[in-house]
Amino acid sequence: MPPISLNRRAILAFGGAFLFLLLLSGAVTNHVRPDLVQKHIPDSWKSTLPPPQQDPPPPPKKEGNPEQAWQEEIFPLAKAGKVPKINPKNIVRETNLKTPLLIGFTRNWYLLEQAVVSYLAAGWPASQLIVIDNTGVMDSNLRGLLTAKNPWYLNHTRLTQLGVSVKRTPTLLSFAQLQNFFINYAIEQDWGYFFWSHMDVVVLSDELLPEYKSVYERAVEVLANTLEERRHWGLKLFAYDWLTLVNIEAMKDVGGWDTQIPFYMTDCDVYARMAMRNWTQDPVSAGFIYDVGSHLKDLAILYPEEGHESELNTTRFSNLKKELEAMMKEKQSNNGGRNYWQARQDGGQGEPFWRNPKGFERGINFWIDKGRELFRLKWNYGDCDLIAKGYGYGDDWTDKKPNIP
Repeated sequence: MPPISLNRRAILAFGGAFLFLLLLSGAVTNHVRPDLVQKHIPDSWKSTLPPPQQDPPPPPKKEGNPEQAWQEEIFPLAKAGKVPKINPKNIVRETNLKTPLLIGFTRNWYLLEQAVVSYLAAGWPASQLIVIDNTGVMDSNLRGLLTAKNPWYLNHTRLTQLGVSVKRTPTLLSFAQLQNFFINYAIEQDWGYFFWSHMDVVVLSDELLPEYKSVYERAVEVLANTLEERRHWGLKLFAYDWLTLVNIEAMKDVGGWDTQIPFYMTDCDVYARMAMRNWTQDPVSAGFIYDVGSHLKDLAILYPEEGHESELNTTRFSNLKKELEAMMKEKQSNNGGRNYWQARQDGGQGEPFWRNPKGFERGINFWIDKGRELFRLKWNYGDCDLIAKGYGYGDDWTDKKPNIP
């Protein structure tokens, strides 16, 4: 090999020194600084492709923000086997009436547990409360195979501890299908009626009344009066249908819920058909019912303080009422819509029957839109006020047009 000339040696030495300085400039971060390297790349080497799109950085997490962190336990006393005592005034002993209360559950254990505990604290007997497991995960919850961060997690052990029973649907049902499941289950049990409740509510007995009665006692009175009247009654609506008393004969008469309208507008459809058949739908009250999308930090607040179980209108009650009012207001004004809570959990990947929560929510929204379309096809009209627009029983799937002045 011929000896390297002085000029070539000088060039190599200069290049080596330049490379050393270039590397040194990025030494503090243990990598070559890309901004400096980029300056010294010839234009002919640079890509002509546009830079890849990058997702914006996530917003910083706020400590204690329920949107971003899920507690493993919101009822520590129950976990410790020390369920608090309810107010003795909430215990109704003198009734022979059955009061089965069905609460359907698909997602978000924390809200379900909160609803169940609120009913128990308000006097509803645990033996009369039945959670309908509509998670679609077969026996996975019964066998304890899901974790609390899984949207479809249901704690059978806790419900059993509270004395509440669980009935499992054979597969995942839509809202309309679940309502028909309620009806069929009631028929199997030989009930003439049943109560059902949304799972995203909290009930609270009205301690401000001069003559105090619990949510449960007032619900029993509504039931007793309804049965004595022997009217052509269909529904008793406590705060619309957040809590509802259902007459099974009325549901049989109109053919139940239309499962082709799986979610929104299916209530408008069935309630209109009931009204067209002269089944009454009366608004009634049993206390405060809050529609919420978040949970209390500790469910023990739903019970009276130890040693003060019989006291009414306490500071605890006042603070709890204010907090629940704020929770309901937040749900109604949330930028993500009032059902934002349904898609908040996204854990449990790899567990039995896991579904992508975001994809699941997109699928639900798809069927909500299709249900609205089908309602319009069925009635040639898209709003709930069918009777006001001149529709009668049997006018569905006809050429009838709404009476619009």
